[in-house]
Amino acid sequence: MIDKGTFMMDAGMRLFESEKPYGIVLGGIKNEMAGFGKVLRTTEFSEEDIPELSKGCDLFMDRSTRYKSKYISCSLEDAGTVGRTADGEEIHRYAALVKEGNKNTNVGVYVHLSLIIIWAMLGWFISDANAWVTLAFAAVGVLGAWFQLRPSKDNARVARNLLKALNDAK
Repeated sequence: MIDKGTFMMDAGMRLFESEKPYGIVLGGIKNEMAGFGKVLRTTEFSEEDIPELSKGCDLFMDRSTRYKSKYISCSLEDAGTVGRTADGEEIHRYAALVKEGNKNTNVGVYVHLSLIIIWAMLGWFISDANAWVTLAFAAVGVLGAWFQLRPSKDNARVARNLLKALNDAK
């Protein structure tokens, strides 16, 4: 299930040229994205099922886990022709706009908040009610939860890799 409340941010845009038609280029981008998660074309999802800022995209990738909702969307636009090849085929310029977003799921938030409580209780029981030890254990729990609940850098890395692949595309 796609979380429609996920905020999608602009991850970048690439202009590239290819003599291939729009459908072949879109299929190539879908192939590139498929290595990172489940990719859906516009015919496979409804506009109401995806986050608001991704509406109008051509491809939508779901990389979600139990603890975090992670999405990447791609819109491909034909920016016209820029010339012809030696064989007489038109060379098209395409613009690919990539957006990425991630959000903690309720399960992830509850699990990590529970871990803070467990670490604090562990410190309480180990130290025989010594407040400093309990606070130190609670701080370890808070630090661990912060590392898990912060935005996913992995999703941004995947978006960068996708844009790099589009930049190198022919």
